[in-house]
Amino acid sequence: MTVNDWVILITALGGIEGIKQFLKWWMSRRTNARIEDAHADVEEFKALREYNEFLQKQLSEKEERFVEQTGRLRSVQDELFKAKEDISKLSIELALKRCEKKKCGQREPPNGY
Repeated sequence: MTVNDWVILITALGGIEGIKQFLKWWMSRRTNARIEDAHADVEEFKALREYNEFLQKQLSEKEERFVEQTGRLRSVQDELFKAKEDISKLSIELALKRCEKKKCGQREPPNGY
């Protein structure tokens, strides 16, 4: 190549400024790649954070429903235990007051047993 060919090539590439821009890009291509990777990581972490917040919200709602259902279950169990306790007391009272002989005249109050 002659000097004239080199001048034509440099001029076609934008002159000295074009060569400077090319060298600047060449020297910073790895840095630019790291910056792009960092931006991609930021976006990924943002998406993961939003998904995590969504899951946390769902979990807290399910925990609230669980607490509510547990409260209902305990109240129903309390009613059941109270009813069983009342039945047991009545059974004991009946056993104490029941006369073993049928048509017993000394039983108070008489009920036909």
